[in-house]
Amino acid sequence: KVKSVIFLNMAGGMSHIDTFDPKPGNGPFGSVDSSIKGVKISDRLSLTAKELHRINLIRSLTSETGDHEAASHLQHSGHKVRAGFSDIPSMGAVIASLKTKPGPYFPSHVTIGSRGGIVGRGGFLGNNFASFHVSNVDKPLNHLYPSGGKSSEERMYRRENMLSLLNETFEETISAQSIDVWKEMFRSSLDFMGSDRLSVFEISQENDATKKKFGDSSISKSLLLALRLARSGIPFIEVTIGGFDTHNNNKAQLEKILGELDRPLSALLGELGSSGLIDETVFVLCSEFGRTPRLTNNGDGRDHYPQAWSILLGGGAMKGGRLIGTTNASGERAESPIPAASMNASIYKAAGINYQATMYTSFGRPFPIVPDGEAIKDLFR
Repeated sequence: KVKSVIFLNMAGGMSHIDTFDPKPGNGPFGSVDSSIKGVKISDRLSLTAKELHRINLIRSLTSETGDHEAASHLQHSGHKVRAGFSDIPSMGAVIASLKTKPGPYFPSHVTIGSRGGIVGRGGFLGNNFASFHVSNVDKPLNHLYPSGGKSSEERMYRRENMLSLLNETFEETISAQSIDVWKEMFRSSLDFMGSDRLSVFEISQENDATKKKFGDSSISKSLLLALRLARSGIPFIEVTIGGFDTHNNNKAQLEKILGELDRPLSALLGELGSSGLIDETVFVLCSEFGRTPRLTNNGDGRDHYPQAWSILLGGGAMKGGRLIGTTNASGERAESPIPAASMNASIYKAAGINYQATMYTSFGRPFPIVPDGEAIKDLFR
């Protein structure tokens, strides 16, 4: 049974040509054989190539949305932007809400790296399912205790009573729905501060052999933290890695990002596979769209391209080691195109969630989990 989703967001629009769908003569990099038979990927991902059989490569995702914000919204929810429905939750919040068991609060939705737009949004599901955000993996937990150190239980009890007294006095004169929201946030904060699971956020406690496999870059630490959170059964873990919006300086920028990504990505796939955690974890690596197969007139840039791009998807009930979908010889056209929302439907299905179900807001407004899109059948055969 799937407990966690690891969602790696390659923000900015990752070039499929320069990563997972190389075409001879269309880019600055070469290609290497992967552990999926007959499949080559960029030579900048040579370590990842050896672990690719752990999951599946899909090369024919497509959409009509080439704007960053709108495409990211579709990527993170399965919904197009709707002006009249501004509190649509992110997919992370939906999964967290449906997989969180009753009990003391502990984050069920964690975002690592940058966060903006719909990323991490709780929407109408509320703050408890919005993401707990880690902006600094070296210091993931801040302000849990006063600067003088952790307070005694007796002192905390006195402080809680004082705050309750002040709140009661305030509530006698002011009536507002936001008061209940703040009270719930306060209770959640106390649960979090007192949790015996906080150590899962501390990558310094990981064994040296595993830390060495991942490396010491910011991306390395982020993916190692994602692994630790998945081991702990956190329902949704998202890591955002930016810099893929390469209208200019494409070669140097991708050499840098892929150079930092390859080692920890291969280590993460290897650890998930060798430990058996892949059976309990859905793994996703995706971007909001691809980039033009042909370089722009400046000779070293690629523009937005939603007509075709590649993702990695596997784990849980999805048997790994398959290539699903292709593009034509130039990489400009998806053969047997797969709509972008089918990725969301497949993630939900793999996580044990009925993506065809409907949720409801507090006002009774219907929210279809995935309004348009079917799970990718070849993933579940």
